[in-house]
Amino acid sequence: MDFTPQERSEIAERLLAWFGANQRPLPWRKNYDPYEVWISEIMLQQTQVATMLPYFKRWMKALPSIKAVAKAKEDALLKLWEGLGYYSRVKNIQKTAKILVAENGGEFFIKYKDIVKLPGVGPYTAGAICSIAFQQDKPVVDGNVIRVLARLADFRENAQYFKQMFWDEAEELLPKGRAREFNQAMMEFGALVCTKLPKCEICPLKDLCKAYKAGTQDILPNKGPSKSKVPIQVAIAVIKKGGKIFIQKRAEGGLMGGLWEFPGGKVENGEDLENALKREIKEELGVKVKNVKPFMQIQHAYTKYLVDLRCYTADFDSGTVVLGAASEFKWVLPGKLEEFPFPAANVRLIQGLLKKD
Repeated sequence: MDFTPQERSEIAERLLAWFGANQRPLPWRKNYDPYEVWISEIMLQQTQVATMLPYFKRWMKALPSIKAVAKAKEDALLKLWEGLGYYSRVKNIQKTAKILVAENGGEFFIKYKDIVKLPGVGPYTAGAICSIAFQQDKPVVDGNVIRVLARLADFRENAQYFKQMFWDEAEELLPKGRAREFNQAMMEFGALVCTKLPKCEICPLKDLCKAYKAGTQDILPNKGPSKSKVPIQVAIAVIKKGGKIFIQKRAEGGLMGGLWEFPGGKVENGEDLENALKREIKEELGVKVKNVKPFMQIQHAYTKYLVDLRCYTADFDSGTVVLGAASEFKWVLPGKLEEFPFPAANVRLIQGLLKKD
């Protein structure tokens, strides 16, 4: 990126001035406690501030310290995280907490070389913690920063192939001794002004922005061709017996491991939905169900799949539960379902069930 030293200095000064006047009053900005900065950064990965704030506040109320995280039960952690997705992140949070308790008395590491080795902490999160919590001169590059830099430089190549270049430029722009304010300014500016649909009319950098001058701001950054998601159809059942509902726990190590769910599975090509559901339950649990009735249809996406989820209610008929891929099962009262951590689509199903009842 061909910014002159004068342009870099001007960009940094304007961003710092903008941040000073426009920064949001976020809870971790009160004291810049390393624990709070760390949790906020993990929660904000692929999640917007408005969405994560209730999660952050609830987490800090329940777990006010690193030691509290290290001691917490996994179900409690997953329940606090329920709805944020990417559940490996919360498991890595606890792994990190246990390391910090064992090796540093429950205090966060200060050196970048120690922080970047922690579970679930890569160069971005390590740089964010070092700069925001400890005021060290470390750059950060996330999607917001890439968007801002790509537009300022009118960089039209596929950004995913030039990530190191963005890191190098972020480091060049970083004013020494101002990393806390500058890194937050870059990310905040990308979140509030230089958004996917840029607000150029209020941008304090537009006279320095090469994309604005070229009229390319709406198409940058170039992320390359988007990958289409694979459509699949899944049928699951709320199985009732004696006033209670069957739930099972996903095995550790797999996708969404440790979360609870309703049983079911993928519908094969040419297979009837109800027959597919009965087959899956027989194969998965070794039991039969009856009175199968459609209840809800939920469409959602995860990883590379676009899921058409068909939800049914059913009564237990016969057989003894023998778990397949799941690690545990329970029969619980409907009113107790909300105490367990579930994937997002199952949460929507539970809400529908409780509303119906």
